[in-house]
Amino acid sequence: MSDFISECEKTISTVQNLLNDKDNKQDWVSRYEEYAGKIDSNLETIRINKRRFREWAPLYLYMNVSEAKGRLTFGLRYLGQDVAKLKVGKDKITLSTNGYENSNSDYFGCKIRLADCEWRSDDVAKFRSQFINPPKNENGTAKLNDEHRIESLLLTEFSKKKGDNKILCNIQPVKIAGIARFQMPTPLSASNMEKLIYSGRSGGGIDMLTRVGTGGSVKLCILELKDTNNAREPAAKAIQQGLAYATFIRELLRSKSGEAWWKLFGFTRKHPVKLKLYVACVMPSLANNDTTFADQVVKVDDDSIYFHYIYFKEFENIITFVETSIKECKAKNSLDLSASS
Repeated sequence: MSDFISECEKTISTVQNLLNDKDNKQDWVSRYEEYAGKIDSNLETIRINKRRFREWAPLYLYMNVSEAKGRLTFGLRYLGQDVAKLKVGKDKITLSTNGYENSNSDYFGCKIRLADCEWRSDDVAKFRSQFINPPKNENGTAKLNDEHRIESLLLTEFSKKKGDNKILCNIQPVKIAGIARFQMPTPLSASNMEKLIYSGRSGGGIDMLTRVGTGGSVKLCILELKDTNNAREPAAKAIQQGLAYATFIRELLRSKSGEAWWKLFGFTRKHPVKLKLYVACVMPSLANNDTTFADQVVKVDDDSIYFHYIYFKEFENIITFVETSIKECKAKNSLDLSASS
C-alpha cells in the first residue's frame, strides 16, 4: 500500500471517529436534518421568485445554509467579494449594501449606498453598472482574498452551458434551486490536517461542490482550491483536506437525511447503494504538477472515493487553460493568454 493511500485511510478513520463520537453525532445528524428540511421548505418560494432573478455578470448570487433555511437572503459577490445582499419578499426582491459600503468603495470605487431597493430599479441598475469596469483605487484589488477571486472565476467557467465556449465540459456547481452558488458547510476544521477537529457549527466549508459527468453516471465532486502550487501547499495536502470534507459528505448521505441532501445537491434519482465520490485538488498549473494520485481510490465500506486534479491558468480574471484527470470532464484546447503577457 502506498504512503499516500495509507495517509488517506488515516484521514477517513480520524473523521469517522470524530463524527461517530456520541455527542458529536447527535449534534450534526439532528442539525443537518433540520437544515435539509428548512431549505427544502423554502425551495418552492425560491422557484416562484426565480423569474424575478437575472444574474447580471460579473455579479453572482451565493447562498449559505443560514440564508437558505431562514429568511430568504442571497449574497451578491463580485470577484468573490461580498458587495450586497438580496432579500426575497412576498412580492419583490430588494438589494441592500448595508455593511459593505466601505469595502465597495475601497476595493472597487463604488460609493453607491442602497437600502432595500427593488432589484430591477434604476438605482440598482446604476449600482450594477459600477462593476462592469470598476476603477482601480490606490489600494487596487491587492487586498482581495485571491482564493475567493479564483473560486468565483472557476465557478463562472463551470456554470457555462454546453457549447458556450466552455473550457471544461460536463461539470456544474451545486446551486440552490439552480440559482445561487451553494456554500456547503461541514462540522470539521480541516485547514490544519495535523489538528483535524470537530468544530460543530463553526466548521469549515467546502470550497466548491460540483456534479461531474452526464446522464445516470453523474457523480458528486468535492473540490479543494488552493491559490498557490508549491511545496508549502502541495497537491497531496489539498487532497487530504478535501478527503476530510468528502468523508463527512459520505457520512451525511448515509444518515437519515441523506436522501434529502442528495436531492438538494441536484440529483433526481435515488442515491446509489454503492456511492462513488470524487475529490479533486484545484491549483494553478505549473511545469511540475503532481499527477501521481490521479484516479487512485479508497474504500469506505461499500462506497468509494476517487482522487483527481484540476490544474488551471488564468489571465486578467479569465480562466484560460484547464488540465484534469477527471475523465468525465474532458478539457478543451484553450488559448493560454498569459503566455503573451
